[in-house]
Amino acid sequence: MYGVEYRIDDLAHAAGTTTRNVRAYRERGLLPPPEKRGRVGIYDDSHLARLRLIDILLQRGFTTSHIGDFITGWENGKDLAEVLGLQTAVTAQWSKEETAEVPLAVVDEFLGGTGQLARLQALGLARVEGDTCVFTDPELVEGFASLSEYGFTIGQLIDVHERIHAAVDGIAKDMIGAAKSHIVDQHGDGWLPGDEEVAGATDMLVRMRELAVHSVNATLARALDENLQRELGDYLTTAVQNRSDPGTRP
Repeated sequence: MYGVEYRIDDLAHAAGTTTRNVRAYRERGLLPPPEKRGRVGIYDDSHLARLRLIDILLQRGFTTSHIGDFITGWENGKDLAEVLGLQTAVTAQWSKEETAEVPLAVVDEFLGGTGQLARLQALGLARVEGDTCVFTDPELVEGFASLSEYGFTIGQLIDVHERIHAAVDGIAKDMIGAAKSHIVDQHGDGWLPGDEEVAGATDMLVRMRELAVHSVNATLARALDENLQRELGDYLTTAVQNRSDPGTRP
C-alpha cells in the first residue's frame, strides 16, 4: 500500500518537523515504530500521514496526551487498513511533492529582484535555505520562465497566479465547508467515525476531493476555451476592420 520509504531525517523534513519530535512521538506511542533494517529505521507514508495528523491536532490546541488517547481509541477495534485509509484521506497531500533547488544568486537574477521572491514565498511556491532557493512547484516556475521569453515579466505572471490562487482557495474553502457541514448535520459536532463507519467516511472524503479537483479543472478548461474564442474573435474583428479601412489604423 505504501511504497515511499524514509529515514528519520527525510521523514521529519517531509512532515515539516524535527527528528527530535519524531523520536518523541515514537517514544510516547503516537507514532508506530519503523521497520528495522540492521541499525537503520525505515519509515513509510503511513508514518508521514500520522505525523501530519498529529500536527493538525497540535495546531488545534490538543496536548500529546490527548492525541495519544484519541489515536488509541480510534484504532481499538478497527481494521488497520481502514484506520490508515481514513488517516491518509484526511492528511495526504494531493499537491505535488517534487522540488527543485537553485542557487539564490541565480534566482535573484531570474526574478529581477528579491521582491518577487518574497511574493513566491508568501504563495508557498518557494523557500530560502541558506544560499539556496527551493521551488516547491518547479513546473510552475518553468512555465513562468517559458512565458518570459515572449516578453512577460515575472511580476505580471505572479500577479495572474495570485488571482488564481485566491479564487481556487475560495473554492477549496467552499468544498471543505460543505463536507464539514454535512458531517455536522448528519452526526452532530465533534463526531468521530465508529467501527462500522471508518470506511464510509474515508470514501466520502476521497470522493469530495476528487470532485473538487475535477470541478476546478473542468470549469477552468471551459472558461479558457470560451474566453479565448471571444477575445480572439474580437481581436480578429478589429484587425479586419482596420485592414479594410486604413484610416482607422493608429
